[in-house]
Amino acid sequence: MNTDLAAAVAHDVKNRLVILGEQLSKLAAMPLPDAAHSHVAVASEQAMLLTGRLVEWLTVQKAADSGGLRARPREEVPEFFLADWHAQALHLAGTKVQITREASELPAFWFFDPQLLRLALDSALHNALRFAASHITLGARMAEGQLCFYVHDDGPGVQSAGCATSTGLGSTLCRQVAQAHRNHGAHGRCELRDHHQGGAIFELYLP
Repeated sequence: MNTDLAAAVAHDVKNRLVILGEQLSKLAAMPLPDAAHSHVAVASEQAMLLTGRLVEWLTVQKAADSGGLRARPREEVPEFFLADWHAQALHLAGTKVQITREASELPAFWFFDPQLLRLALDSALHNALRFAASHITLGARMAEGQLCFYVHDDGPGVQSAGCATSTGLGSTLCRQVAQAHRNHGAHGRCELRDHHQGGAIFELYLP
């Protein structure tokens, strides 16, 4: 596939989606009937999801053409990264669901590529927003000597929701982002499974 052509097309589509989003925001501010506002909210969400999918597709395609995704790790503060991600998630979700964050005994710093990690985690968050009933938890913890970021929703769970929660472009991107992070021979990994308290949990481990 011609990556330059694909990037040009995706860039054009993304720009038009931005214009669409701006117009929908103006509509949302108008004194419209409740039913109309509901349709505007759905359209805005779909435009945002499509924009995210374009970015994911380009990232995966570029990685395939260049022989694999390459991370550029740098020193980051996990607690700060989690707080920033949570703030952006609140804006994304609006009033649809409640989003909280939790963290336990995080290291003072860790080395990872923040842009790639956000791509993967945002993909997992979008997925959780599709299935959550009322609540999503974003968190980070240490596990097996690795830094683990996770998304836990209170939806029907992986088995009940079916394969749609664990396949497709988003899962491919998440796996590539995880595996692109390497440290002394170890590489990252990600998992999507049913949570023992209900719902589904996505975990991304960084060595």
